[in-house]
Amino acid sequence: MAQNSLEQRRAAIALETVNRIKGKGYEGKFRSYVVRLPASIVMNGLGQALASELAAAGRGEVGKSDKEAHESLYEAIKNWLLAERKIYPEKSDLMSAIVSGSQDQYVLAQAEALAYLEWLKKFSQAFLKKEDDQ
Repeated sequence: MAQNSLEQRRAAIALETVNRIKGKGYEGKFRSYVVRLPASIVMNGLGQALASELAAAGRGEVGKSDKEAHESLYEAIKNWLLAERKIYPEKSDLMSAIVSGSQDQYVLAQAEALAYLEWLKKFSQAFLKKEDDQ
């Protein structure tokens, strides 16, 4: 059986993520945050962009769609970088991994996050409702 390419794995995990979000009350918000996150990463760096996602998730009330959308996006990136790509071996907290890891790990993590987000954005736009459609 042929091994899936890295690009195929990115696409498959992104599609799984979008399918998990489908039908939840925050899919429109998730979609819009996915579209905006790559620009934030490029402008501010991966660490600051993800810290902003965490902060936004923390500001929402429990059960509110904003909190859930930010939290789901952060968890999707965390899952890709830690569980799937294993850029920071033996780490379970992405933010502490980012601040304690090497420059090479950070550069790889940022590139991987952007590559994964390309698929997540495409699938979100294809399969998730826009915010104003909900």
